[in-house]
Amino acid sequence: MGNVFEKPFETARELLDYVSPLNPVWDKGQYIFRGQPSDSYKLTPSVCRRGEGSFAYGSPRRVFDETSSGQVSFEFEVLKRFLLGCDRSGLVLPGYTEQVKRELSEQYYYLNYFETGKPWPPAQLYEIMAVAQHYDVPTRLLDWTERSFVACYFAAAGANLEIDTMTMPRIAIWALDITFADFWETVSLIRTPGGTSRNQAAQSGLFTTHNIATYDVADVYTPEALEDVDEIYTITARPRPLIKMTLPISEAPDLLDLCSKLGVDGSTLFPGFHGVAKMVRDWANVEVGVRHSQSALDDYHADYNEPD
Repeated sequence: MGNVFEKPFETARELLDYVSPLNPVWDKGQYIFRGQPSDSYKLTPSVCRRGEGSFAYGSPRRVFDETSSGQVSFEFEVLKRFLLGCDRSGLVLPGYTEQVKRELSEQYYYLNYFETGKPWPPAQLYEIMAVAQHYDVPTRLLDWTERSFVACYFAAAGANLEIDTMTMPRIAIWALDITFADFWETVSLIRTPGGTSRNQAAQSGLFTTHNIATYDVADVYTPEALEDVDEIYTITARPRPLIKMTLPISEAPDLLDLCSKLGVDGSTLFPGFHGVAKMVRDWANVEVGVRHSQSALDDYHADYNEPD
């Protein structure tokens, strides 16, 4: 397995200067970006995660079925329930045709995927999964953006700003070189049409997905992490195919403020009233976070007798 290149920053402005598209470092590859609220999080799709806080955590299906076939069946069921809700609500869904609806029947699925071992997920479901993902339905897709400042926003907006310990967690912005993505076999790069989702278009969004090629009823499923996939390091001529940039969580309020000044906030990334409301909530969270962060910093300096 290759090594992730890690680059820490101490201030929001330093980070933004580095990730700026004007920085010539990004001319050395074709990079996409992802923001995460903690540098301890792996690049694992949401529906694949296990443990406390994960989707459907504690349900018998997740507790007692830990095989790869069980994982695919679970993802299949989540997607079917999303489509059922869209049908009941009369919602038009990109990529959802009568043929796809027929192919998602239980009998068709088991005959054509489970028994033949076709890779999951199939390409004809990408648009449907993209819409589900943008409305918080967990899928095997991992969100990325072509705009580094958008990734910074999501890292800062998702962080828990009410710091109550001085372990000093950090937020993370990942950069992935996709120059040779066409040659990857385990990971697929997905660019659905802009009309698939207004949110996706506003965010310059795209996805990666980690394909499952075999569904064994006797194995133990291990959640995939993109940074552990050898091919993103070996099928490349670039020295740094995956970069992880980190920033103290105490800098998240400043990062959100600077992103807003650059025109990147909830109102521009989520078109409509929902996005405007998100912008207001981000502002409120920052106000609370600054107060708690300063209090935590003061306690830290007092405990260690360090000057401010």
